[in-house]
Amino acid sequence: PGPYDYVLFSLEDCYGPDCGWAAYAYINSWDSYYVAEYYGYPGVLLHELGHNFNLAHSGLNGAQYADHTCTMGNPHFSDDGFQCFNPAKNFQLNWYDDAEITEDPRTQGYTNTLTLVGIDEYPDRGDSPVTVRLETGGGADYFVGFNRASATGPNRMNDEGDNQVTIVQVNGGSGESYSQSFLKAKLSSGQSYAITNYAGTGKTVTITALSIDTTTTPGTAVVYISDGLVPAPPSPPPTPAPVTPACEGSDPDTC
Repeated sequence: PGPYDYVLFSLEDCYGPDCGWAAYAYINSWDSYYVAEYYGYPGVLLHELGHNFNLAHSGLNGAQYADHTCTMGNPHFSDDGFQCFNPAKNFQLNWYDDAEITEDPRTQGYTNTLTLVGIDEYPDRGDSPVTVRLETGGGADYFVGFNRASATGPNRMNDEGDNQVTIVQVNGGSGESYSQSFLKAKLSSGQSYAITNYAGTGKTVTITALSIDTTTTPGTAVVYISDGLVPAPPSPPPTPAPVTPACEGSDPDTC
């Protein structure tokens, strides 16, 4: 509206039978509304702005708000919350598009080792990704990231999952549009998460945090993803066409 991208409205109070909310915002729009002092709470502000950015909620075990590794899970109702989004939301926002990769574990014998960095240290990432999308072919893709919580970074007040590898699944849209996400796992070094019957293939894809190092800049998480199967053998080359021998001499019967 006018010269502004977004407008935040501060309301004196909430009146009527449907009160009890702290704030709300319109999806993929410019306006958000805050009751009383909630306009001054960074965690509430960023959650509502997330809706303006076209983000859905982040949940856990079917509860739409319970992923507290992400501000779209509503982890903060105070005036001191510094926390950003989970890997699925980061992928959708496309703020780190040069550090996003897509993998397809449906491939027979899929295996890969990746070194992840967190958005906290995105400028220092080198060639390492901050978000990995694992395709399923049906839109309900998985996303893997390193929930780095450095001392001065935007995730320094994470509600949970500090310096762990987080795995999130969306319920549609392949992470490219408005979609509820659900936290599936938080991995410390040496821990694994297995996805059985991955994308209906009948095989199990396992994600393992091989190591996590927060003593360096950037901090890193080395992740191994594998279906545990032997790669499919290469297709044999086509059989060459027969070669007609050259004629020798002038007698046509020798050809």
